[in-house]
Amino acid sequence: MNNQASGGSAPSAAEGAGRGNDWRRFLLLAFVGLPVTMTLAIAAYGFVVWFLQILFFGPPS
Repeated sequence: MNNQASGGSAPSAAEGAGRGNDWRRFLLLAFVGLPVTMTLAIAAYGFVVWFLQILFFGPPS
């Protein structure tokens, strides 16, 4: 029976190599991308609070 006609196919060598690339991409995002993004988001929030205190609310009392 033809695998393409039935919709099923066995993973090829190229797809197996892609899984290692997926893990590498996941680890890069998990240990580099997300910490950098969260650090920037926290810094931006701190800047907004500081800026609002200067312009509108004054220093905390």
